Amino acid sequence: MYILYTKPSEIQLWAAGFAYGGFFCLRQLIAYNYNKYSSMRSFKMYIENKLSEIVPSAGTLEDFLRTLEGKTIKEILDNISYMSLYNMNKHGVGGAREGSDKDGMDFANALQNFVNRDVLKHRPREREYDTEEFKAENDYEGYSKARGQKARVSMARNKARREALRDGDDKTEEINKLDDEVAKLQDIIDDHPYIRGYRMINAEYDKAVQDYHNTPLKADYLKDDGSEAYDRLVQAFRTIGGDDEGTIDI
Repeated sequence: MYILYTKPSEIQLWAAGFAYGGFFCLRQLIAYNYNKYSSMRSFKMYIENKLSEIVPSAGTLEDFLRTLEGKTIKEILDNISYMSLYNMNKHGVGGAREGSDKDGMDFANALQNFVNRDVLKHRPREREYDTEEFKAENDYEGYSKARGQKARVSMARNKARREALRDGDDKTEEINKLDDEVAKLQDIIDDHPYIRGYRMINAEYDKAVQDYHNTPLKADYLKDDGSEAYDRLVQAFRTIGGDDEGTIDI
């Protein structure tokens, strides 16, 4: 048996570090990024560098948004994830309930919603495979029946295993027969037209979102578009110190 090892991503290391409340994984993260951030002398400086990219400390909102030109949505979302994990580690699950940390997180969330506002154009809420037309064309009923039958056979197999352990009976033949039936049903499910179409469409959605998130942002996209997302960003900006003219009061 072979175990496939893949290098953990920055976010995975952060999540592990904060989930278990220790510093081991956080030290791994710093080591992982040592070459990229070798000029940083401390973990605090590393954090502050990340946060400064998504929460303005001076100037107008327009000035801040201009600093995002050329960055990708993915880079911004990753930095907001760092900020969220940092706040959870500092304040507990749910983050800060009040104060500057809460206001900063509220601004970051508003920024996330603004820059990511078109994501549903690439992955709509109603997916093509959820439509009645797609289901009818690809025998969703047959797919659903196969899944239901597999669930019932799996339950019968688990019951036989429990009874064999409890009573000491030899149910090897019965269990093997049920194993074979489960495997056959799984083959039907895996090769069913509905699931094949589902996977193909999901792959297209994933690619569209990936392209959207990795395309450098342009100035026009970062301007006031009259959306509710922009209005909420303005309000969050004022909460962290921005005045009615859009300038941070420091």
